[in-house]
Amino acid sequence: MPEVLKISIITPSFNQGHFIEETIQSVVQQSYSNVEYIIMDGGSKDDTVDIIKKYESQITYWESKKDKGQSDAINKGLAKASGDIVAWLNSDDMYTENALKRVAGIFFRNPDVDIVYGNVWQCYPDKTEKHINVKFNPKHFLTGVNMHQPSVFWRRKVHEEVGFIDESLYYTMDYDLWLRLFYNYKSYKTETILSKFRCHEDAKTSNNPKGIYVDYRKCISRFFRSAGFQNHISVLRALKIYDSSEKTSYSVKQEFTETAKQSIIDEYIFNCAVQEYSFGNVSSANKILNYCLTTSYKKQARRFMVKNNLGVRKMINLFK
Repeated sequence: MPEVLKISIITPSFNQGHFIEETIQSVVQQSYSNVEYIIMDGGSKDDTVDIIKKYESQITYWESKKDKGQSDAINKGLAKASGDIVAWLNSDDMYTENALKRVAGIFFRNPDVDIVYGNVWQCYPDKTEKHINVKFNPKHFLTGVNMHQPSVFWRRKVHEEVGFIDESLYYTMDYDLWLRLFYNYKSYKTETILSKFRCHEDAKTSNNPKGIYVDYRKCISRFFRSAGFQNHISVLRALKIYDSSEKTSYSVKQEFTETAKQSIIDEYIFNCAVQEYSFGNVSSANKILNYCLTTSYKKQARRFMVKNNLGVRKMINLFK
């Protein structure tokens, strides 16, 4: 296959000297050579810069300057990228051997495809690995099933159309981007394991599940408003699982039947109840679960309530 498609990879980094060398090696040692590699470091104080300098002859562009955080670094990298295909690889993750060659081949053979994604190895501190296989499902993706970010690639023209990373989101900026991409453009799933996602105690997504949940609700509120779910928003507001302060909206080409919308809303509401309970918000969880008893998730709600000794009460009027 001719290497006619340039792939731009952006690595945001800050004080990840204990991981970043493996990340860099996984890019520069790829069998596909038409790669633009950009590293945006936020002014690391550890040995990150020394490690980057070891490989700077193989890096297209790098800088180490104070920034506003991970999303700011990614956006600066995306703005510099000139490749036909783009992705970002965090400084604690890695690509698998021949990953970029496989991705380029899929894009080359499928000019109508705008997004390519694959499987991932989830790597743990004890050196064990777990094969994660995620397939985009228009329904379940809206209930919190995220794609594994290092295994997602897209044509540069796509993010230029839908916008860059939302820097107001600290945890779910990737999920927000996927909502704008996957429901508007054609995607292709390869069963190839394209990357290794490292799980460790310093990873920001490991330390604040409540923060992730708050960001997730913000993303979903945007999507429901943008994708024609207006008839359901009053219920979500009453259950206090809709971010009314969010005013962002965008184009969504994917169409949903009313039946599909109701099914998505029912699953979303039940999942919010489970999350609220996990954070110790028992009163909120109980209110939401009692509403779930009137939906297609009534069996799941009742089982959860029995298991956790939550009482079934007479349904209240949400709109009082």
